[in-house]
Amino acid sequence: MNASVVGALETAMRTPRITQVLGARFGAEGILAEDFVNLTVLDQEQRERLARTPGAALGSSRYRPTDAEIERAVNRLVARGVSAVLMVGGNDTAETLHRFHLAATHGHLPLRVVAIPKTIDNDLPGMDHCPGYGSAARFIAIAAREASIDCAAMQRTDPVKILEVMGRNAGWLAAAAAVGRDAAGGAPHLIFLPERPRPVPQMLEEIRAEHARTGWVVVVLSENQRDDQGHPLAGETPVYVDPHGHPYFDSPGGHLARLVQAELGLRARAERPGSLQRTAFTMLSDTDVSEARQAGATAHALAGGGASDVMVAIQRVPGRAYAVRFGALPLEEIAHQERRLPDEFIAPSGTDVTDAFLAYARPLIGAPLPEAIRL
Repeated sequence: MNASVVGALETAMRTPRITQVLGARFGAEGILAEDFVNLTVLDQEQRERLARTPGAALGSSRYRPTDAEIERAVNRLVARGVSAVLMVGGNDTAETLHRFHLAATHGHLPLRVVAIPKTIDNDLPGMDHCPGYGSAARFIAIAAREASIDCAAMQRTDPVKILEVMGRNAGWLAAAAAVGRDAAGGAPHLIFLPERPRPVPQMLEEIRAEHARTGWVVVVLSENQRDDQGHPLAGETPVYVDPHGHPYFDSPGGHLARLVQAELGLRARAERPGSLQRTAFTMLSDTDVSEARQAGATAHALAGGGASDVMVAIQRVPGRAYAVRFGALPLEEIAHQERRLPDEFIAPSGTDVTDAFLAYARPLIGAPLPEAIRL
């Protein structure tokens, strides 16, 4: 996210007609409250540090503005001399920014809006991947390898380890755990994907069978994993519903671990790295940081060229060597849409990924993963 801010900032600073770049604190809330910070004063050393700082240095928000709030904000921005609004985010950001565009168009106001993609869920349609995913995928791949090392060592007392990762309705992050596998047939042994829900008894049987085969099991699943009937594993009652209507449920990993202990008699541990997946300094993918920065630069170039109501899109260039190009997609094609893990990336078992997915994901995570030795 911050790398994209820096990319847009530095491109704007090279544009003679632009005298100041403002950052809105806490996203749309900052725009509505006119709570801005002058980004133009950052020197090069500060910008470089910002580009490699995880999280959202300006703050993030899930607030959904009303139409009246957006109309007021657009009028105030134009009165202040703002020519373009660039927002960094995913599906919900696309919807909010599209509404900014509609308000500006309705009021015949000269305000261009461009979205910069960012979601570790990697679920935005129409693009190869999203900035943020590569670094989060690297975190999960390493976490899965570390979980494997620990579970193998502790198999006599703690033979089952369940790693619950982010990913609201798509399995891109859970799938990334397979990149951490250091041997064919090794851990993670089972990856439960939202795209391949299964009955809970089947999940338990698959864990039992894997334990019988290897003596220990590492399982990866998504934070909102559901069964084959569409029910969240840990119960139907959400623990939280955000302003955009997205429900969040109790931990499926913790619930499955309790079932493993109760039904299979195997001690199981559930690990839930949570928001650490998106805030780890040491897990940054250089590929991810570089592309995020280019996405920000592209967003400003699009706005400066007169484009509006679009989101920057990253497309992979066909060929043996990894390369990407940057384009744009209409915001209406992004808002409220989700790109789930495609069939060609899911193994026939439904609990693993294909070689095609590994070939897709490996360039995104940056440098080779650290290697371990087993005695």
